[in-house]
Amino acid sequence: MFQKLTHTIARTLVLVAAVGCSMGSIGSASAQEALAWQIHQPASSLTFNTTKSGAAGVGGVTETMRFKNFKGGLSGKGQIELTIDLSSVDSGIAIRDERLQNMFWNVAAHPSVSFVGQLSADDMKNIAAGKASNAVMVEGQLTMAGQAKPIKAALQVIPAQHKLYVSTRQPIVINANDFGLNAGVEALRAIMGLNYLSTSAPVTFALELNMASSPKTMSESKLPLSAW
Repeated sequence: MFQKLTHTIARTLVLVAAVGCSMGSIGSASAQEALAWQIHQPASSLTFNTTKSGAAGVGGVTETMRFKNFKGGLSGKGQIELTIDLSSVDSGIAIRDERLQNMFWNVAAHPSVSFVGQLSADDMKNIAAGKASNAVMVEGQLTMAGQAKPIKAALQVIPAQHKLYVSTRQPIVINANDFGLNAGVEALRAIMGLNYLSTSAPVTFALELNMASSPKTMSESKLPLSAW
C-alpha cells in the first residue's frame, strides 16, 4: 500500500513539473496554481520570539507571538513559497499588535513578508520516494519592508499520505537591522518605556502541506511514459 502511494506521489511530481515547464513565462499571479503541495493553515503554526527588559540590570523576558494568516507551498520543481500577512500578527495584546503593524512593519506600505527558496533535486527525490529527512538545507530570499535578503534554513521534511510535514530544525534568526527596521524597534522600545528590546527575532514554524491535486482524480492512462 505504501509503495503504491509513493509511486503515485512520484508520478504526480513529474506531471506537475511537466505542467510547470509548459507554463513557461506565466507570471507570479499563477504561481499558486503550480504548487504540488499547499500549506493547510489550520493545522500549521508560524511563531517568533522577542526579548525585552523593563529596567537596566533586570533579566530579559522572552515572549512568543504568532501569525494567524499565511499561505504558500511547494512546487513540483522544489520551489518553496511562503507569504505572511503582517496584519494577522497575534501577540496576545491588541494594542501591541497595532503598534507592531503600524510602528514597526508599516503594513499600509508593506502588508506582507514573502520567502522563496529551493529544495535540491535529491531532497525532491526523497519526498517522491516517501523518505523523511532531518537535514534539509534551504537557501532562499526573504523580502520584508521592501528589502530582499538571502537566508538559510535547516528543515525537517516528513512525507505522509497525500501530505508533507515541514518544520524548522532550529530557529531562523531574523535581524531588523538587515531590513532597515531598527528605527521601528527603537520607537517600540521608547513608547513601551523599556530599557531593552531585541532587534532580532528567532522564527520557527511547523507546517502541514496537502497535495494540491488528489491522485484519485488523475487518469494514469494519460500520464507520459516518463512518469513511470
